[in-house]
Amino acid sequence: MGVEGQVRAAESESVRIAIVDDHPVVREAFGNLFELVEGLEVVFTAGDAEEALAHLATTPVDVAVVDFGLPGVDGGVLTARIKERHPKVRVLIFTASLDPIQVRRAAGSAADGILLKSIPIDCLVAAIRDVANGRRVVGRDLSGLLTAAASGEELEPTQLSERELEVLTRLSKGMTNKDIARELFISQATVKSHVENILRKLGAADRAGAVAEGFRRKLIV
Repeated sequence: MGVEGQVRAAESESVRIAIVDDHPVVREAFGNLFELVEGLEVVFTAGDAEEALAHLATTPVDVAVVDFGLPGVDGGVLTARIKERHPKVRVLIFTASLDPIQVRRAAGSAADGILLKSIPIDCLVAAIRDVANGRRVVGRDLSGLLTAAASGEELEPTQLSERELEVLTRLSKGMTNKDIARELFISQATVKSHVENILRKLGAADRAGAVAEGFRRKLIV
């Protein structure tokens, strides 16, 4: 795990943590775990960006541990909003994906660190303390992807199927699932499945994000 930056003066102070993840089991597990670690204090958990920002308006936090794949407003956008409204709050982004595009998006945010969700717990605790003390942290598993991106090396894009490209093109025209199903002669359930696959492959939080990413990658003409 790479670390850089300056150490704050009071390393011995308790680190106040916020956990932002849309999975209740993850929030509960991390909350219970961090409470057992000396020097860490979980001050709130939240399931989405709106809830997290509401808590931050009234609750002092040192480090926000944020899932990049939040529904609606993703972790990168949430990080930008946190930094704008609460510049002293440090943000550590979690991602479950090794997709190069998504990793670069996460790393390109204003976050103070980025880690895979599969990181060992002792490394996670160390990363939280490092970020709280002014260091920037990047998980070792992600360093290669970020180095490639920084050097301009081309990373293989995620491939959409022909049908997924057809659906994405129609999403860019503002068509609903019902409209797409009627035009392509498939069921709405099938359209929904294609949309979910498109979001996952493009690392997008919603349909608008998928369309924007589709234009950026020149998948939509």
